[in-house]
Amino acid sequence: MNGLEAFIVSLRESGFPLVLLWVLTLSIVYGVLSHVGIPRQASVRGAISLVTAFFVLLSVAATPVTAFLMNIVTGFVMVAFGLLIVMIFLEMTGTKVGDKHIFSQHPRFFGAIILMIAAGIFIGAGGLKVLGWRLTIGETVLSLILFLVVMIIAAWILMTEEKKE
Repeated sequence: MNGLEAFIVSLRESGFPLVLLWVLTLSIVYGVLSHVGIPRQASVRGAISLVTAFFVLLSVAATPVTAFLMNIVTGFVMVAFGLLIVMIFLEMTGTKVGDKHIFSQHPRFFGAIILMIAAGIFIGAGGLKVLGWRLTIGETVLSLILFLVVMIIAAWILMTEEKKE
């Protein structure tokens, strides 16, 4: 097998035809809506195009993509509910840093936490399998890695607080 043929086979195995179908549907629907001028706002046309492209993708690759989307939506709903409860408790207790609310005082920290949670949900919902990546690490090792990351972050926060004082 020559290099070009191997490249085409690897693209086919990684789901490149599905990506092409999604992009093609997105561009055609957006182009038709823009040409007709309905709706007038470009952001609404983009949203309609995205939803239509995902519906076409779901109709073609129904089984693995549907299971992945069900898992990821369930995970995001559970995390959103948990974050809402945390925010309610922080508001009830009036947690503030100085005269500012804790979220406005440390936006990058909370943004990083939310991105890590989103990445965890993506991996836990089977996103790596949808992308074609195989994770051969066991659950015990992943738990240990997560524990070590949390310990390193906690130690880093404690060391930066000692230097400030």
